[in-house]
Amino acid sequence: MMKREQWGITLILAVFVLLGLAYSLANPLHEATDELRHYRFVRHIVQERTLPVQGQGECLIQSHHPPLYYLLGAAATFWIDTGRDVCFQPPINPFWNYRYWEVGVDNKNQYLHGPAERFPWPAERRAALLMRAVNVLLGALTVWLTWAIGRSLWPKRPYLALGGAAFVAFNPMFVYLSGAVNNDIVAAAAGGALLLASVRLLRDDADLTWRWGLLFGLLYALALMSKFNLAAMGLVVATAVTYVAWQKQQWRQWFQVGLTAAAATLLLAGWWFVRNQLLYGELTGFQTMTNIWGGRDPSQSFWLAVSEIPYAWTSLWGRFGYGQIPLPESVYSGLRWFTRLALLGLFVPLLRPDRWAEWRRTGLALALLPLAVLIYAWVLFSYMMVSTAGPMGRFFFPALPAFGLLIFYGLSQWLTLFQSSYVEKHGEKRRDESPPNRQYAIRNTPDFWAAVTVNLGLISLTVVALVGYLMPAYAQPPEFDDTAVAPTPIAQFDAFVTLRDYKVSRSGLAPGQPLDLDLYWEVDAKPPGDYYFFVHLIDQYGNIIAQRDTHPGLGRFPSSLWQPGDRFIESIRLYLPETAYVPSEATLSIGFYAPDAGYRLAITGPDGSSLGDGLVLAQIDIEPRPDLATDLPNPQMWRFENGVELVGYAYNKRHFLPDDVLAVDLYWQSLSPALAEEIIWLQLMDNTGRPRSSVQATLGDILPATTGTVTLALVIPADFTPGSYQLELFLWDNVTNTPHNLMADDGRLIGNHVRLAPVAVNGSP
Repeated sequence: MMKREQWGITLILAVFVLLGLAYSLANPLHEATDELRHYRFVRHIVQERTLPVQGQGECLIQSHHPPLYYLLGAAATFWIDTGRDVCFQPPINPFWNYRYWEVGVDNKNQYLHGPAERFPWPAERRAALLMRAVNVLLGALTVWLTWAIGRSLWPKRPYLALGGAAFVAFNPMFVYLSGAVNNDIVAAAAGGALLLASVRLLRDDADLTWRWGLLFGLLYALALMSKFNLAAMGLVVATAVTYVAWQKQQWRQWFQVGLTAAAATLLLAGWWFVRNQLLYGELTGFQTMTNIWGGRDPSQSFWLAVSEIPYAWTSLWGRFGYGQIPLPESVYSGLRWFTRLALLGLFVPLLRPDRWAEWRRTGLALALLPLAVLIYAWVLFSYMMVSTAGPMGRFFFPALPAFGLLIFYGLSQWLTLFQSSYVEKHGEKRRDESPPNRQYAIRNTPDFWAAVTVNLGLISLTVVALVGYLMPAYAQPPEFDDTAVAPTPIAQFDAFVTLRDYKVSRSGLAPGQPLDLDLYWEVDAKPPGDYYFFVHLIDQYGNIIAQRDTHPGLGRFPSSLWQPGDRFIESIRLYLPETAYVPSEATLSIGFYAPDAGYRLAITGPDGSSLGDGLVLAQIDIEPRPDLATDLPNPQMWRFENGVELVGYAYNKRHFLPDDVLAVDLYWQSLSPALAEEIIWLQLMDNTGRPRSSVQATLGDILPATTGTVTLALVIPADFTPGSYQLELFLWDNVTNTPHNLMADDGRLIGNHVRLAPVAVNGSP
C-alpha cells in the first residue's frame, strides 16, 4: 500500500471522528431520533442487569431491537450512576413540531434544555456522550470498511476507494447519527463488513472452504444482533458464494459453506430468536412491536409510501432531530441531480469498448454494489408500507458503503470520458520510471481530482449543516444593547420582564402570508416557573384568526432559565390561515400566561397604569391574496384527492346570536367532467372541539373550467355561549365512507378537511 494512500484514509478517519464528536457535543440530550428510547435500553441493561421486554415497564424503550449496540453502550457506561430511573422523562417542549418542515430555529427542540447539560457535564450527559462516542467509532469503522471494499475492487485506482470512503464519511446525516445514540451506525458497519467479505471472496479468486462459512456465519450473526433488517444482506452473501460454486463447480463446498455459516449464525445469534419466540410467540418480535408502536396496512399504503420517497431521500442526507431540522431544499435538489448524474455514469463504459476490460476484471464483485443498494432500497420501501416511521434514510445505512462507492465510480466514468487523463496517455510510458513520477501520474487522474473536489464540497456541507442549521436550532436567542431599543420601555409584564421595544414587519396581511414580529425583552426578576408566550391576531368581531403559543425564545429560552438582567430578542413569525376572511381588520396583541394555572400576567405601562393582560401592538388590515386574482369571495385553492377543488366561500354574516342561521356559500371546480355523488359535510365546532351542529349536501356534477356553487345552512345552537367557533369542511366519499384527503402541490397528503374562518356568537337570543 502506498504511503500516500495510508495518509489519505487516516486523514479521512481523523476528520470524520472530529466532526462526529463535534455533532455529538452540539446536539443536546435526546434530541436525535428516538435517542431517549435507545438511551433507556442501555440504562436498563446497566441498572437492571437484563434486557428489556417489549410491552413491559412504565415507558417506551426500543426493546424490539437486537442488543449488540446496547451491550457496547452498557460496557462503556456501566460505571456511571446517573441517579435517575430508566424511565426518567425530560421536560417536553409542547410546541416542538411547529411547522417542522421549515428551515429555521422556531421550536426545533423536542425537550427543554438548560445550563445543567453544559460542561462540566452531569452524569446523564456523560453517559450519553460515551454512548455517542461508541457510535463515532462504529461510524469510523464503516468508513474504513468502505475504503477496504474499494481497494479490493480497484487495487490500481486507490482514489476511487478514498473518494467512496469520504463520500460516506462526510454525509451530514451519517455524521449526525454517528454522534447520537442509536443502532443505525452499527447496522451500517455490519452491512459493510458482510459486503467486504463477499467482495473479497470474489476478487481473491478463492476456493470455497469451511473457513469462509465460519467467517460469513460470524459476520451474519453480528449483523443480526445489530438490527434485524440486516437479514437482507444474506442475499448478497448467497449471491457471492453461489457464483463461486458455479464458476468452480464446487457445489459440495457450497453446501459445506452454507452449513457452517448457518451453524455459526445459530450458535451466536439463535438465542435471540428463541427468546423472541418464548416472549412474544414470534421469532422476530416484529408484530408485537407493531402492536405497541402502531403500523400500516401494506395492502393500502403503497401509494402513501411512494409519496414519502422524497422525504426519505432528504432524511438520508440531513434532517436532524425527528426531521424538524431540515436543510434548504436547494441542497437536496443539488444532491439529487448530482446522484442521478453519477449513477448514469455507471453506464458510460457501455459507450467505450476500451473500458470493458475493467468491468471484466471486477466481474460480479462490482455487481454486488448495486445489488446491495437495490436490496436496501426495497427494504426501506417495504418498511415504509408497514410503519409510520418508515420514511427515514437511516434504514438505508447498511447499503451506504455500496452506495458511496457506486456514486464515486459513476462520477469517475464521466470524468474519464470527458477529460484528458494523464495516466491514460502516459501511464504505460512511466511504468519503469522512478516512483515519484508514478505518484505524480496517479495524482493527476480524474479519480484524484474527483476525490478532492467532491469531498471538499461534502466536508463543507457537513460543517455548514453543523454550524448553520444544527447549532442555531438549540442556541439561545440573540442579545441586544441600549443602542438597539427606544429609551422608554413599552410595558412591564407582572414585574418579571419588560418589553423594551418591538418591530412589526407589515401593516397589511393576506391569507397565507407571514407576519414577523421582533420583541426586545429585558428580564427584571426571576419568574417562579415557566410561562408561555402568546401572539394573537383578533378580528373586529372578537375572533382569534391567527395565534402562536410558545415558550419564550421560540422554545430555546424558557422563562424558568431567566436571570435578572438577561436581554434577548424574540423573533416570532405568525402565519395568517389561508382561509382567513377578507376584507377584515385585526388587532395584534401579545402576552404571557401560566400553562397550568391558566392566568395571564398583568401588564403595566411605563407610568404604572394597567394595560390589562394582552398588550396591543398594532392594527393589521386583512387583504385579498395577490396570487389568486378572481371575482370569487375569499378565493381558495384546496384540492381534494378526487380532483375537486374548493376555490372560494362566503358567509351570510360574521357574528350571530343563538338560534341564528349561518349560511355558507361554497364555490367548487373540478379537474374531470364527471363526478360521483360526493357529499359535502360542514360541521360547527364548539370551544371544546366537539361538533355541535352539522349539515350535508350532495356536490353534484361540475364541468371542468366552470364553477359550481353549493349553499349550506347551519343553525347556531341555542345553548351556545358567547365566543368564537370554528367551521370544518369535509368532502365525503360515498363508496368508501371516508373523507377525501387534501393534496399539496407536490402531491403530499395534508389532511382530510378544511378549517374555514371562525364565526363569533355574541350574547343570547
